[in-house]
Amino acid sequence: MGTESNTELSISGRHAFWLSHATLEKRLGFLLPGYRADGFSIATTDLASNASFVNYVRHHRLTDLGTGATLDLVEKSIRKVGFITSLESRFYRERDVLTNSVHFKHPACLGVIETPWESLIFTDYVQGRAPRMAAIAVNVARGIAEIEALSSRHVQRTSRWQAHKFWTMDFFRPWYLLRARFNFQRFLPSVEKLAEQDERFSGLANRLRALSPTLRRVAAAARDSQRCFCHMDYLRKNLFLSPQGLQLIDWSEVKVGRIGFDGGAYLSAIFRRNDLPGFIKVRDEFLQAYAEALDERFDRQSAMLNLNYIFLLNSLWHCLRPETIAEHQKKEKMASLWEKYDYLLALALPAES
Repeated sequence: MGTESNTELSISGRHAFWLSHATLEKRLGFLLPGYRADGFSIATTDLASNASFVNYVRHHRLTDLGTGATLDLVEKSIRKVGFITSLESRFYRERDVLTNSVHFKHPACLGVIETPWESLIFTDYVQGRAPRMAAIAVNVARGIAEIEALSSRHVQRTSRWQAHKFWTMDFFRPWYLLRARFNFQRFLPSVEKLAEQDERFSGLANRLRALSPTLRRVAAAARDSQRCFCHMDYLRKNLFLSPQGLQLIDWSEVKVGRIGFDGGAYLSAIFRRNDLPGFIKVRDEFLQAYAEALDERFDRQSAMLNLNYIFLLNSLWHCLRPETIAEHQKKEKMASLWEKYDYLLALALPAES
C-alpha cells in the first residue's frame, strides 16, 4: 500500500479545532508549511474502510508542479455523534508516546483537525505488502510489548484534563462493553438451535452460559491492572511489511486498555483464521516472544490473565456468530468448529475462591 514520498514539504504535526468546513487545499496549507494551492496538483483516490463512523479514507498524492516531487498522505474523516471527538483523533494527539518504537513502525501523523461534525486525521501513506499473520507472531509480540512499555507511564498522568480524557477512552466504560463483540451471550439461542440439528453440540449453550460469572471475575481483576494504549484490531489489513519494518496502521479501535489486551486481540485473529493445530503453533511462538519482551515493571501473571480475557471475548463472539456456524456447515467443517468450542471452554481461568 502506498509509495515513497520525496517532496521537500515539511510536516508540522499540527492540531486545530475549526468551527466550519474548509477545503482540502486550506487544510493542507495549515498542516504543511510551504504548501501553496497554485504550486501543487492533487490526485485523490478513495480507500476501502468498514470501520464504524468513518465517513471516508482518501489517499492524496501531492505533486510539486515545479520540481515533480511528490508527497503521499492519507486523510481519514470520522463522523461525530453529539459533537464528541473520536477515540482515534484523541489517540493521535498523544501519538508522540510511540516515537521511539523499534518493533512497529507507525506512519507519521501530519496533524488532526476537528470540526463540530467530524475528526480529520492526516497521516503518511505507507508502502508495503500485507503479511501472513501466522508468520509474524514474534514480531507482533515484541511490538505489542513495546507499545505497552512506552504508553503505560503516559496514561498514568494525573492532571485533571488527562485523567478525564483517558477515563473516557477506557475499555471498561459501559458504552464500549455493550458492543456485540464483547457479549457472546446474545448468540446462545443460535447454539441451542444448532444442538437441535447436531447432537454433538447438545449442552453446549449451558456450558457457555456458565462461563459468564468467571469472565466477570476476570474482568474485575483486569480493570485494576496496569493501563496502556491498546490497538485492539490486529487484522491483516492493518499491518504492512515495508522496507522500513512492520507498519501498524488504523487505530480506529484504540482504547486505554490493560497490559496483555493486545496480545489477546492478535491471538484471537489467528484463532479465527486457522485450524486448532495451526493456531496452537503460532500461540506458543507468540507467548514465548511476548514473555521475553514484557517489561519487568509489569506483573506477568496479570498480563497473561488479561490476554486470555480478551482472547476469549473476541473468539467466542466470532465462533458463535450465526454466520460462522453457517460457513462451517457449508464447508462441512463442523468437527473443526467443535474443537474450537472445546478449546475455549477448557482455557485456563482462575476458579472462584
